[in-house]
Amino acid sequence: MRTLFKIALLLVASFSFYSLNGQSGPSGDISEQIKIKRERTFKGEALYGFMNGGSELYLEYGFKDLRAIDISFRGNDYTVEIYKMAGPEEAFGIYSIHTFGMLYADTLFEISCHSLMQLQTVAGDTYYSLVFETPSKEVNSDAVELIKYYIERAENQGEFELPSEINEFVTSVSGNLKLMMGPLGVMAGSSELIDLLKNMSNYKIWVFKDENSATSKALFYTKDENSITHLKSLLAPSALVLQGKGWLLFDF
Repeated sequence: MRTLFKIALLLVASFSFYSLNGQSGPSGDISEQIKIKRERTFKGEALYGFMNGGSELYLEYGFKDLRAIDISFRGNDYTVEIYKMAGPEEAFGIYSIHTFGMLYADTLFEISCHSLMQLQTVAGDTYYSLVFETPSKEVNSDAVELIKYYIERAENQGEFELPSEINEFVTSVSGNLKLMMGPLGVMAGSSELIDLLKNMSNYKIWVFKDENSATSKALFYTKDENSITHLKSLLAPSALVLQGKGWLLFDF
C-alpha cells in the first residue's frame, strides 16, 4: 500500500531553509525561544475536562492522551495540542474530520492543513493541532517551525498508509479523504451516510471525491459479513463499484 506520511517531512520551496536531516532553521535551537505559559495533560476519559462536547468523537477514534501547551514564541501566542491516538489510521481519521477552511493543503508537510488561524498535521499515531492567535493568510513560518520541533521530539509510532483498494481513485488527501470509525465520525464527516449505516457497529469507512468521475465514493470495511450483506441490500446495483471479503466500494 502507498505510504502517505513518512517521518521525513516534505516542505515547500518557500521553507527551503529547513534542512531535511533533522536540523533546525537559521534560528538554531529554538527551545530557548519557546516560553511555556501553561501545559496540561489528559488521559482517556479525562479529555472531558479539556473540551465540553467533542470528547466522545475523539474517544471513538481511540484517543489515548493529550498534551496541551500554551506558548509564547517570538512575540506571538500559540496553542499546541498533541493527541496520541490508538494508531496511524485513528490519528489520520480524527485529523480528516477537522480539515476545513484550508489555505494550503498537503504542502507544508505531506499531510497537512493550513488555515487562517491553525496548522494541522499527523505523524504516525499522533495528531497535531497548532492554533495561532494572530490570523495569517500567508504561511505562518513560525507555526511550521513549532510543529516541526514537537514532531521531531515525540515518539510517533507507525506510518499511515492509504488502503490499496482506493489508490487509483484518490489523488488529493486533506479536505477530500475522510475516515470514520463510528456514528459520531459519520455524523461529523459525512452525515448523508447516517441512515445507510444506522444500527451498524465495528466498521470503518473511507469517504472521498473521485476526481476522475466527480462522484462521491465510500470504502466500507467490517469483519461482520452480515453487515456487508445488509449494506449491499440497501445499495442500488449501479452504486456498487468493487467488493472483496470484508469490504465494499460504492458510489453515493
